[in-house]
Amino acid sequence: MTKEKKEKINKEDEEVQEEKQTKESEKTDDNEDKLQKNEKTDDNDKQEEKETTSDEIIEQLENQVQEYRDKLQRSQADFENFKKRSIKEKQEFVKYANEGLILKVLEAYEDLGRALEVKEDKDLREGVELIYKKMDKILKDEGVEEIETEHQKFDPYKHEALMTQKNDDYENNEIIQDLQKGYTLNSKVIRYSKVIVCKK
Repeated sequence: MTKEKKEKINKEDEEVQEEKQTKESEKTDDNEDKLQKNEKTDDNDKQEEKETTSDEIIEQLENQVQEYRDKLQRSQADFENFKKRSIKEKQEFVKYANEGLILKVLEAYEDLGRALEVKEDKDLREGVELIYKKMDKILKDEGVEEIETEHQKFDPYKHEALMTQKNDDYENNEIIQDLQKGYTLNSKVIRYSKVIVCKK
């Protein structure tokens, strides 16, 4: 083989080698580019996952905040209702606290009323009348009122029927006679009127 041919073959070999190296280097560059792109894509995916996860966490926290706000508002409303109810119960208690005492005083008050019917001693009558008027004023000031019965229809919420009678002068279920007076304390019945009712 001649020297020229050898040189030519060597040149060709070198060129082939160079081409191989160039191709390998291009492949390596391509691979590096792909790797970089993949890494960027992975980073982007991770960042998106983080953002999604962060959004979910924020949403969960906002939901919890709303739930706690609702519970707080309900608790405040319950407490306000409790305060109002307590105040009302206290007022009711104070309003009717003297009921037992007033019932006892009413007996003496009625006895004084009966004493006024005696006409024998004028001076005694005047003294009793003064006491009766004072007691009447005190009871009215405390909210005590007599239950009306004369020519009234029988009301089971105010009257207690002890007897029934036939009477042409009265309508059916009309009160004929009041046997014992009834009273209310601040519109609450504390003693029912004991009455005779007309039945036809």
